[in-house]
Amino acid sequence: MKKIIKRQNASLRKPQIVQAFYETIIKEGFEGASLAKVAQRCGLKQTLILHYFKNKENLTLACVDRAIEEYSKLLQRYIPNTDDPEKRLMGLLKALWSREYYEAIHIASSFAVIDISFRNKKVKQRLERLYHIFKRFLIHELSELQKHNVIHTQDIEKTAEVLMAMVEGSRHFSHFFIHENERDKYHQSMVMAALSILKNPSGEL
Repeated sequence: MKKIIKRQNASLRKPQIVQAFYETIIKEGFEGASLAKVAQRCGLKQTLILHYFKNKENLTLACVDRAIEEYSKLLQRYIPNTDDPEKRLMGLLKALWSREYYEAIHIASSFAVIDISFRNKKVKQRLERLYHIFKRFLIHELSELQKHNVIHTQDIEKTAEVLMAMVEGSRHFSHFFIHENERDKYHQSMVMAALSILKNPSGEL
């Protein structure tokens, strides 16, 4: 019975701690996100955080895993439930340049984790896993669309990589250069840019 209670406590507290760590990174930056501040934010003892995660590195990995889970859910939810390939294409592009997709993970947290990945091999591997999931998803969707002659590409994998670069690049760019009241218009322009690439009759990038 005690083991069951402990497992239940862990299933509730660990996500709570990860969320508190994520919020602390946004406010304090990664270096300033100490376990003491995380403990204060989530109202738990620091010793309990160490009990669950052992150290800050493991907590960071859990935070990246949370991002992987969130984006995976978003991608699956945005697959349009339609037999119309044109609507499926537009649904995909609008999903990739949607506010929900851009705001799923705070930009400050994204920058912090990317910075850590240059020094921490495990964090880098987690990020690589995230991008592999994204790439596989795009390759599958583009393959289905190509079967219906909705898009034209000579290299689906390369096209998926171009879309990934556009999505990630525009996400970072928009944070610095696009005003909030222009964000929706900017997203629409990115959808049209991606559409022009995918609809290129020559299939060349």
